[in-house]
Amino acid sequence: MTTPDPGSQPQEPPQYQQPVPPPYAPYPQQPYGYPPYVPPRPTNGMAIAAMVCGIVGVCSPLGILALIFGNIAKRQIRETGDQGDGMATAGVVLGWIGVAATIFWIAYYIFVFVVVGSAFNELEEGDWYSDFPTDDPTWAFRLLGSLFKGGS
Repeated sequence: MTTPDPGSQPQEPPQYQQPVPPPYAPYPQQPYGYPPYVPPRPTNGMAIAAMVCGIVGVCSPLGILALIFGNIAKRQIRETGDQGDGMATAGVVLGWIGVAATIFWIAYYIFVFVVVGSAFNELEEGDWYSDFPTDDPTWAFRLLGSLFKGGS
């Protein structure tokens, strides 16, 4: 080993240049060759509300809410990319079924009230009192026939 000469100029330590980092950090290698974990997309809340209102409103007026929530959810899902498109579609379909069932039941009750009301009017105004009590079972057919003909 040689000692430096005290009269000579001091030597500077060699300059080490740090390596230039890559422009982005490399993605860490996943163990055992699994693909990287990607967190799931959030589920749209309106889609959940549409499906719940659709299930509850299959035979009630809540089907209208399922239609509204389902259409809003489908639009939001298109814009944001959330999950829940199937739930929104189920809400819309069940909402239409609920609206159709509600219209059917309203028409059914109107029909029953009209028929029963006509039957009572026919019984009160007609000569049915003279026929009762009877052993003839055709009185019901005559009553129904007079109801559908528009009276006697």
